[in-house]
Amino acid sequence: MNDEVDSEKTAAKGSTETVGGAPRAREPRGAAPGDDRARAGAMEVVVSHNIEKAMKILKRKLIKEGLFKELKARKYYEKPSERRKRKEKESRKKQRKEQARLNKGPGLM
Repeated sequence: MNDEVDSEKTAAKGSTETVGGAPRAREPRGAAPGDDRARAGAMEVVVSHNIEKAMKILKRKLIKEGLFKELKARKYYEKPSERRKRKEKESRKKQRKEQARLNKGPGLM
């Protein structure tokens, strides 16, 4: 009986995990379990008969999602100290923008 249980445990340690008896695919290497990039879905742009407009909408969505910024950042290795400095700089910029928005007061936003 123990041999059967041990063989089932070793079989479950393969490329899939079992959850409640059902096999589940593992996350890709280097991806955190809650990482959005690990399970990013397809993006759809529906514009009939105008490819230029569809490309423009898609590019705008990709920019808003931050894809181009991430591609540019991953082009070269960024040292951890540089990454820390960049994140601090982005944080200060975000705070300044938020403060400017609050100082502007109520109105059309």
